[in-house]
Parts: sequence; structure tokens; C-alpha cells
Amino acid sequence: MVTVLHFLELRSFFHQEEIGQPFPVTIEKLAGIWHCTPRYAKLIVRKLVELSWVEWKAGRGRGNVSVMTLHADSDEILLAEVKLQIDKGDVKEAMELMNRYGKTAVKDQIMDWLSEGMGFLRHSVSNRSQDVLRFPVYRRIVTLDPGLVYYHFDAHLAGQIFNTLVHYDLNSRSILPSIAHSWESSPDATAWTFYLKKNVLFHHGRELTAHDVVFSLNRLRLHPDTYEASWMCRDIDQLIAIDDRTVRILLKEPNYLLLRLLATIPASIVPEEIVRQDEKGFGEKPIGTGPFQLVRLNEGICILEAFPAHFLGRPQLDRVEILIFPELDMGRLKEPNWASVMVSHGVQSKALALKEAVIQDGQDWCDTEAFFSCCNLLVFNQWKSGPHNHFKFRQALDQLIDRDQMIADLGGDRIYPAKGFRTYHPVLREVRARENEQPCLAEIMSLLQESNYQGETLRLVTTAYHEEDALWIQQRCGDYGINLEVDVREPWEFSNPDCLPEHDCQLYGNVFSSDQISELEMYLQRNYFLPAFDESLALAINKEIRLTFQEPDRLARERHLARIEAMIKENYAVLYLVQKKTLTSFHKSLRGVSINSSGWLDFHKIWFQPDALQQQL
Repeated sequence: MVTVLHFLELRSFFHQEEIGQPFPVTIEKLAGIWHCTPRYAKLIVRKLVELSWVEWKAGRGRGNVSVMTLHADSDEILLAEVKLQIDKGDVKEAMELMNRYGKTAVKDQIMDWLSEGMGFLRHSVSNRSQDVLRFPVYRRIVTLDPGLVYYHFDAHLAGQIFNTLVHYDLNSRSILPSIAHSWESSPDATAWTFYLKKNVLFHHGRELTAHDVVFSLNRLRLHPDTYEASWMCRDIDQLIAIDDRTVRILLKEPNYLLLRLLATIPASIVPEEIVRQDEKGFGEKPIGTGPFQLVRLNEGICILEAFPAHFLGRPQLDRVEILIFPELDMGRLKEPNWASVMVSHGVQSKALALKEAVIQDGQDWCDTEAFFSCCNLLVFNQWKSGPHNHFKFRQALDQLIDRDQMIADLGGDRIYPAKGFRTYHPVLREVRARENEQPCLAEIMSLLQESNYQGETLRLVTTAYHEEDALWIQQRCGDYGINLEVDVREPWEFSNPDCLPEHDCQLYGNVFSSDQISELEMYLQRNYFLPAFDESLALAINKEIRLTFQEPDRLARERHLARIEAMIKENYAVLYLVQKKTLTSFHKSLRGVSINSSGWLDFHKIWFQPDALQQQL
């Protein structure tokens, strides 16, 4: 690697020199290029000569200049080194090499090679075929600790590595056995008993016990400052391991959503001794009971392998390789050539690539658009004083952000104005009717005057993924005399609000899957909507939430949740901006496709049809 860098740096400096044509150069000049001593420069030259990449004739005597001749093609060397680094999993290093030394033609050649290596691959390992799914993502994996996950992709991966006591089936809206094979509750839903399956193994070989269950839920319940998802355990009064395979949960008051809470990723069961040994490092080296186990994770690659002893059966897929690319390389891969699943998640260039795939190779591709109510949101921070504390100011912002115009100007995956999480509910009818009234300039300026806005700066924090929306809002605010400052931060900072700078509002997106728990999470978790509620609104929402948990009827719970959304909208505590779509495509050879509530593919359910059968279809 070091020798390659020396040659690439040399070729970059002498880019005008032709291959095979000698040119004069001094050791002192080379030492300057390589930022080293003349003695070390001689060692580098010797190594390059041994590789036959250069020819060197040292000048002898005073006034005789040394002569160098370049023999190797730097493009070929760069391509070989990038391939080597990616095969080693050093994706970040490979991309930095490519972007620093690669010309356009070389970059295209590298990306063509990468594209051919994406998707479904079948390798022969020890005379046995191995099915591998390889795909890129353009986001950093923040943590795989299920108690700390914040982003949907992290949660998705954690869901492949861990299991929960029970499983929630989104299609049937029913609770199914998982680690627990059976359970029962008292008539008032305050005492629950769970019976665990035998021989549920963690990836390191130890059998799971009731003590692991008690530890896993207690670490959420007893450490709210560490685990944002601790609200899920707030009704738990006691956790008791009756014996190795029986757990009793006693609640402070009835909670008819307890089973659904226990099916969420944060409630995954972890091995007590491993977490106690290194709790901070657990997110990088997680050990669970799930269908896949983590074998490698760094800045450039994440590798999962099938766990043969999984208690629900071994996955048909043997290995998942996730290449982590910098955002600047987004869209360069020729994704239509994959024989795999591709989920766009709102990346415009990827959606366009898929469109080309459908046109050019439609007979081999199945595509579907999944509307998961993914919308971007402007969430105000009532824990900090500023112009946003005033109701009229927030109302003015809501009216000046013309959602239809935002969609027209920015396009991409933005499909229609967001009216909230729900597309319709009777409770929201009156609120929605008022939204349809078109505001005018005079009305917006009147609202700003009533809010006593004096030109203070409103500070908005977001990620690079939503920067385009934020800059559009900034320009729109400027048109009405509002000073808006946009601060683009790293995604990992949003998982812990204490890491964020002081801000007046956040702009981010959320995937809403028509699931009551995902909605309650938005209202109860500190790093979502909770900072947007002033004292009176927080009291009113908490009252409805308590009634929601205590309500056994699903439709009645929906009415409580709709009332919460109506209160949030009437107070302009959160501004719903635009709904987005998730575009998914998969090759016809892929079977068992199941897209989860976050819009990602469940790896443990898929399998691939043999090539021979594909050709017969």
C-alpha cells in the first residue's frame, strides 16, 4: 500500500511525462514530493525499480543529473489497489484513493467493477456453495446496541442480530412467539408471565436464561439517562426470574400494549455477562440470538453471517456484506445491474437508476413503490428560549412553508404535502380543513408582528441528508424577513440530544408504519418530539398516552392517538412538511421478499432461485 501511494504521488506530480520517456530529476526533488529524507527517497526508488514500475539511472559526478523513466501504468496500479482495499473491507481507504488519484475514465472503470460485484453472489467455499448478498449503503452505522439504536437502518441490522421475547407481525397485526413460547396475564393486565423456549443460544454459545431477560429489560428501565427507549419500561414495577425459563413482569398499572412493546428492537435480549464486561463497546461487537451474527464492522464494511444454531431455523442466505460508502459517491454505482434488492430510501439518483433498470431490463426486475408515510418534520425545541416559543411565530412559519412549492422546486422522492402521520382520521377533520385555506402575505406578516418577532436568528439543525430541504426553508424565511441559520451536523449526534449544539428547531425524517408503538415513541422519547411540547401541551399529551396504554380496544386507542396528533398540529409544535416514498426493486431470482416497517429487506427470509431454473422461465 505504501509503495503504491509513493508511485501514485510520483505519477501525479510528473503527470506530463510520457511512459517510456526518460526525464531528469534529483533525489532532493523526489524527497520533496514524498515529504521524506533523501536517504529514504533512495530506498523508495529502489523498491519501485524492483517492481519494474520505474527505471533509474543515477547521475555520477558533479553536474550529472539522475534520469528516471516511468514504465508502469498508474491507472492499472490504482485499479488493482482499489480492488484490493475493497476486498479487504477498507472501503473508505479505497474511495479516498480513487477520488484523489483517479481520472474520470478510471473512476468509471472502478465503479463498473463494483457494480458487477454487487447483489447476489454465489461462491464455492470448501466445495460447498455459499449464497452472499452484497449491497452498498451511504450512511454510517452508528450503533448496533439494540438499546441505543436511533436510525432505522441500525435498528434493521440489530433486528437481524437479536431476538425479542415475542414477535410482532405487521401484516396480521398479531403477536407471535419468539424467545418466549407462551405467556399469560392477569385479568387486569398488570401481571404477566412468560415461558422461555429451551436451547435458545447466544452467538457465543451460551444458552439464554430468564436472568438475561430480566437484565435486558432492567438496563432500559433503570437507566433512563443512558437509554432513550427507557419509556417503554416505565410501567414496569418488578422483573422476576422465577426460574431459568420463567419470567414474571409486574406493572404499576394496566398496559394493554406491553406485548407490542416487548416486540420492539430496544427490548431485544442481550447476554448479561458480555454487556457487563464492555457495555460501551457492545454496539460495535454485539452478540445476540438472532439469525445472523456480526463477524466484522468498521468504517467501510459490515459483514453478517448466518447463525447455524438459530432457534427458529438457519437462514437460507449464508452471508450479507454491506459496503459503507461516503455520501459523495452516492449514485455512482450502476445499481440496475444488481441481482438483488435495492431500496432507494429517498435518494433521487438511485430512483433514477432504478427507472433505467426497469426500462432496459424490465423482464428481469420486479419493482414496487412502498408508501411508508416517511415524512420530514420541523420539530421546535421548547426547552430553549427564542422566537419559536411564540405560538404566532410557529403559525407564521407553518403558513409560509408552501409544501406544494417545495415539492415543485426540489422534486425527487417528495410526493405530496404532509398533513400529519395519518392520511385521514375524523378527529383531524377540522384541523385539516383549516390547513386547506391558502394564507396570504399580509396574514403571515401580521402573525410575525403579533409574535413580536424582532429579527432574531432562528437556529435550525439537520443532517446532510435533509440539507436541501433546510436551505429551501432558509430562503423562504428570508423572503419574509426571518433570519434562519442552518447547521448541518453528523447523523450520530441526533441519537443523543446532549451532543447537539443549542438549537431552536430540528429538521429530520421519520418512517411511520401505521403502528401505534412507533407513534408513541415519537411522543415519549427525548430525541424525537418531546422537546417540542411546552408544559401545558405535555400534560395534555401524557393524559391521552396514559389512557392509550390502559385501553384494551385498538380502535379506541387510535382515537386517543389521533387526538394527540390534533393537539400537536393545533399548537404548531411540530410542522409536518412533505411525505416521501420508498422505492424498492428486486431481481426475479430473489424469493421470500419481505419488506419490514422501516422499508428494509429482512435478510433471514430471502432465498435465491438457481440460475438453471431462472433460464427455464
